[in-house]
Amino acid sequence: MSGTRPLLVFVHINKTAGTTLRYILRSSYGARHCDVEPWHGAWSDPPFSTADLQRVRKLYPRLASIAGHRISGHVDLEEAGTDFRYMTFLREPVALCASRFQYQIDYRKKQNIVFEEWIEKDWVRDAQTQRIGGTTDAADAIAVIRKKGMFVGLTERFDESIVLLRALRAPDLDIRYAPVNVAKSSDVAKRLLADPGTRRMIVEANQADLALYEHVTAEVYPALQGEYGPSLAVAVDAFREDANRGYDRRKLALY
Repeated sequence: MSGTRPLLVFVHINKTAGTTLRYILRSSYGARHCDVEPWHGAWSDPPFSTADLQRVRKLYPRLASIAGHRISGHVDLEEAGTDFRYMTFLREPVALCASRFQYQIDYRKKQNIVFEEWIEKDWVRDAQTQRIGGTTDAADAIAVIRKKGMFVGLTERFDESIVLLRALRAPDLDIRYAPVNVAKSSDVAKRLLADPGTRRMIVEANQADLALYEHVTAEVYPALQGEYGPSLAVAVDAFREDANRGYDRRKLALY
């Protein structure tokens, strides 16, 4: 990629350890990081756009990274002289879907929510594919990943993924961390996955996400591992043994 100033663009998909990664970005860049939303409102279309980025630039002229649930892979951000480095994290789709339902109960306090009704909502189904590709067709998300050279980490391999991210996309990233926004309980999710009926509904609702995840784990992620080289496992072990793990509190305060 060409460009005079890199900008990390984190497409944050719910319940993929994205909040922990956002804290890593805040801890690394302080006032040079911004959690963003579209100017017109957090959850109404269209997603975060070039016009929104221009507004952010007025307040953050030295911007190094942005992150948000409303940043979408399929929306092209444009800015002269900027090398956009898109990244996201995926999670095994069946486990992710069950975790998202648990989140609705535990954090959104929707105690009366009915799973059989929730799973039919458009925004619930194939959520990872939709956030990246803008449709429920895995081929569209795969095309976006390829076109943008998007870094795709895996929640299940989080430590290895952030080691790769620093090495391949953001050499100035401070990847020390402590987990953030970890579910207090997984009882509801476990019950959904243990019941053949509800598990079948989850699988049916995430066919595109399953195809996308299979492609990433079979091709995209192994390519990142190969790009790093054979010393990856040693680097991950060394990172895990670091006794000084934790966020840079000074930069978090600046953020």
